[in-house]
Amino acid sequence: GVSKLLRIGQQQREVLKAVAKSGRDRKYVAVKSGHGTGKTCVASWIALWFVFTRHNSRAGILAPTERQAKSLWGEMKFWINQSPLLPDFFDYGAEIIGVKNFDGSKDTQGNWQMELRTASCAENVAGLHGKGGTLIIVDEASGITDKDIITTLEGAVSDKNSIFLMIGNPTQLFGEFYDAFHKSKKRYRTLTLSCEHKDYRGDKQYVRNMLEKFGRHSNEYKIRVLGEFPSSESDSYISLQELTSTYNQETKRLMIPIISVDPADFGADNTEICAGVGNHIYYWRSIKGRKDGHDNVRAILDCVRHLRENSEEYGFPRGMAIEVIIDVNGVGASTRDVLKQYARRENLKIVENKAQWAGDATAEKMADLLWVKMSEQLTELCIPFNKFVAGSKNELSNKDFFDGADGLERSICSRKYSIPNGKIVLESKDKMRSNGMRSPDKGDCLALYCFLLSKHKKAKQGIFGMKTTAFKINPEGGLI
Repeated sequence: GVSKLLRIGQQQREVLKAVAKSGRDRKYVAVKSGHGTGKTCVASWIALWFVFTRHNSRAGILAPTERQAKSLWGEMKFWINQSPLLPDFFDYGAEIIGVKNFDGSKDTQGNWQMELRTASCAENVAGLHGKGGTLIIVDEASGITDKDIITTLEGAVSDKNSIFLMIGNPTQLFGEFYDAFHKSKKRYRTLTLSCEHKDYRGDKQYVRNMLEKFGRHSNEYKIRVLGEFPSSESDSYISLQELTSTYNQETKRLMIPIISVDPADFGADNTEICAGVGNHIYYWRSIKGRKDGHDNVRAILDCVRHLRENSEEYGFPRGMAIEVIIDVNGVGASTRDVLKQYARRENLKIVENKAQWAGDATAEKMADLLWVKMSEQLTELCIPFNKFVAGSKNELSNKDFFDGADGLERSICSRKYSIPNGKIVLESKDKMRSNGMRSPDKGDCLALYCFLLSKHKKAKQGIFGMKTTAFKINPEGGLI
């Protein structure tokens, strides 16, 4: 009947069954897919089925970018127009498709409709709850790594008669979509749509071309054909394995207390503060949103007190000078100016990182060089997992800091790079934001720390791009 009329494939049928069960047991659904498996088509059917069979229900159609969201939006309009009956029941808008009342009139209250949203931040996806039920479809779900967005969406489907569906190519090893198939699997009903399935109705030549070009065991074939997560993000500058190898690894102690500060440039960014002694990171704190210099300095001084109170455990003299490296580009200058007022009293040495730099054989810009130095230092760095401490300002005491949607792994291992002229060029922050990702604030902060640490190890005089006094090695540790 219906399956034959619509030519519903076996893989598509499994998705429809999973969503139908989800409406009863309220388990979330996650579908990872290769290219051309009909995932967008089946997602549009689900949206139409849900709102058409539930009075005063709402469906939120979301994706990391507007272009991605409109792809599913266009698919829904296509299937509405394929029916001789459905067009009379819907009222089209640019970002809303309303369902008409039983008497044919428009729903002027906005209670019964499908909405197009771009999941760029939590505020953009708020308010999707429907009185008669709520459906959330997240297309290209791998691109949404912001934990606040997922939390907001889960709140919208907290009532009965609500369904949460994530679907897309499994391109990233981070975020809720990845977790749905791994550590959060108990909360999800998961499926995989493969181009190698006997029922695949896409372009068979595409599969053959991918196999010939990349090979069966390549990440490209895994993602685009098999619908499987990559072994690693091959085009990311620092791999997940490189970062996780630092967790609790044994390394030599160095008596060099350092605090690195990366102030937020925009309201959606975080101010990040990282502190440690030599190769050991001991403290981290994230402050949401852009703050003024006074707020940032208060947090820095909390960090200073933490280091000094634990100096014996961390392996440096309590009265030893602590160096603070600050990214003074943008709003960082105000943080530096306020901190200078406390430098003598707190025995701090303030080091500035500036963007002005002529480049070298390795990197074109200072921002790229910082990450190069971070990559070099990871082999000796130790980032510890600590037990959770309630109320602690030290975020290293919370595992979510590492692998949560806003975690260190997401921030560092999702940044891609290229080598256009034999020099490392990292993906720009603007491009990352346009792809629905957040600024790599934690990565930038750790890069600052590693950059200063590398200069200590090399014991060179003068630091590229830094304004400070002449540097010499202090016999007790640190620069003088």
